[in-house]
Amino acid sequence: MVIHFDNATKDRVRLAVNIVDVVGSYLELRRQGRGFVARCPWHDDRHPSMQVNPDRQSWKCWVCDLGGDVFSFLMQKEGVTFPEALRMLADRAGITLEERKGKGSRDSGEDKRGLYHAMQWAVAEYHRSFAESPEAAAARDYIRERGIESGMIEKFQLGFAPESWSWLLDRGASAGESMEHLESVGLAARSERGTRFDRFRGRVIFPINDPQGRPIAVGGRILPGATNEGAKYINCNETRLYHKNQTLYALDHARDTMSKTRQAIVMEGYTDVIMAFQHGITNTVACCGTALGENHIKLLKRYCDSVVLLLDGDEAGQRRTSEILELFVAAQMDLRILTLPDGLDPCDYLLRFGGENLKGLIAGAIDALEHKIRTVCKGFDPLLDTHRANVALEDILSSLARVSQQGLLENDGARLRQDQILVRLGRQFGIEQTEIRLRLDAIRQRAKQIEQFRKQANQGTTSTQSASGASGSNSVPQQVRRDVPAGDRIPSSTVSDVASVEYRYSELLPIECELLEILVLHPELVSFAIERFPVDKLQSSTAKYVFQLYLDLELDGHPLDFPSVMSATEEPRLKSLLVSLEDQAARKAAKSTMTAEERLHSLCEHLGNQEDVAHHRSRLRTLEKKDLDPQSELELLQSVLQDAKIRHGIIRMEE
Repeated sequence: MVIHFDNATKDRVRLAVNIVDVVGSYLELRRQGRGFVARCPWHDDRHPSMQVNPDRQSWKCWVCDLGGDVFSFLMQKEGVTFPEALRMLADRAGITLEERKGKGSRDSGEDKRGLYHAMQWAVAEYHRSFAESPEAAAARDYIRERGIESGMIEKFQLGFAPESWSWLLDRGASAGESMEHLESVGLAARSERGTRFDRFRGRVIFPINDPQGRPIAVGGRILPGATNEGAKYINCNETRLYHKNQTLYALDHARDTMSKTRQAIVMEGYTDVIMAFQHGITNTVACCGTALGENHIKLLKRYCDSVVLLLDGDEAGQRRTSEILELFVAAQMDLRILTLPDGLDPCDYLLRFGGENLKGLIAGAIDALEHKIRTVCKGFDPLLDTHRANVALEDILSSLARVSQQGLLENDGARLRQDQILVRLGRQFGIEQTEIRLRLDAIRQRAKQIEQFRKQANQGTTSTQSASGASGSNSVPQQVRRDVPAGDRIPSSTVSDVASVEYRYSELLPIECELLEILVLHPELVSFAIERFPVDKLQSSTAKYVFQLYLDLELDGHPLDFPSVMSATEEPRLKSLLVSLEDQAARKAAKSTMTAEERLHSLCEHLGNQEDVAHHRSRLRTLEKKDLDPQSELELLQSVLQDAKIRHGIIRMEE
């Protein structure tokens, strides 16, 4: 669902919060002059290099070359999109947002705020039950036997669901909680008769939070020796709040360390993660009832560049290795694999050997390709045992073949990763790289043929359905690619959609810097600048897009003061560039002997002089070619001489 917020809404939220308060809730601020400084969380900052300007409501780290307003700070720190950052700040300010939903969205009767409240209430009830209820004695014993300390119990808000079909529902009814909300977040279910019942019964509860620390689901582990039937672990079903292939357990606790170390450790169990934190390994997360996938990698990329997948040493953990190589090729991320010895899971390993030993193993983790090669070649030398080597190579290439060929064509990084793998395979198996590439192509072609056969087998049914639908409307979707010429008007609401634009301060020409610096510091001169400076006269794409932003906002009647312009764009890179321009503009203004109006007039005259010089040179080139008839050549020569006299003040320009 695409959600749009107008500029008035963005401004209302911006004006309701103070960037000093927001940044100060994440970082320790220290006053410096009229502003504040803090240690930047995105590099090893020993001396505070992040500046927070309360007057302009902006921030900047010159070491990282990152900056922006309160929205982009939250986007960078929380790893969220602009709409998500806007909602978070609106919640902080107590503002109810009116959303304009894009085409194809559907309106649900459920109040998402109510869903968050229901989940938070339930997690608190489960936690209170774990801490106080006599029924939870076995759960407390189990957690204690696992070696989990009380500090971790509080940190991760561990809970207990009693062995009852309606314990949570009964408490919810007494507390005035919505039964519909409890069902919608996956804590209650319905029988065939339509009667609601508690989904989690007789289980230790592990709350699952989003990156902002809000509970969105829970996982439940059955107690050892329990008589109730069911899987060892169950999670909430997928809801509006919770999608398991886009969620990582403990990410809200691990993200800061991940951002600093640029590495994430992905484990398989909730208790494994808790024990890792207990032993000081605080960049650890776990998948929620599913294998590490593409969406998880996209999520992790917000915080780190390297992932170590820590697999249990048991047979089940080993079987998962065959699923990793495909992800490794497509991920464009350093993906490493660590298998623990002696069939241990991370929790048991940590209790037996400690955190420092595990850190050592993590440092020696091998990449996904090497792990796959070692797995399939275990027990033989691929350079000596030709038959088994061919079987092993076929296994590896089959994994590679599952990576989309179209995806490789569109993704230079993935294609380079595949080429590097083929070189390593050639070296490992003693086969020419060209031969390996041919075998990979053959496997892909075979898979494509099998898929075509499957489609043909269902062609009769598909054809009937297509025929019945053809009479209604054209069912073939048209993919539209929007290319925006630099000189065309780009509506301000879509500036952030131009994701391919790179905003670089370094590419701005001196005359462009001067113009844009005047705009950010003197909004009252924007109208004059727009009249005198056509956007196509600017040379760099960065200058064109910034100037176009001001043009769009001026035409829309939007305020042009610096904070309002900052909130109007949703693109963090553009916000950072605007902060750099504003800072340079303030420095120049303090030293300049000219007023802003004089500087702008000087720029306009310079632009006009450039056009006059270009016109003059063009006429001289025409004379040099000697292609004109004598009369035309004489008239052009007289015109050139007349302009030269006027330019040098020999004669006055005629009225």
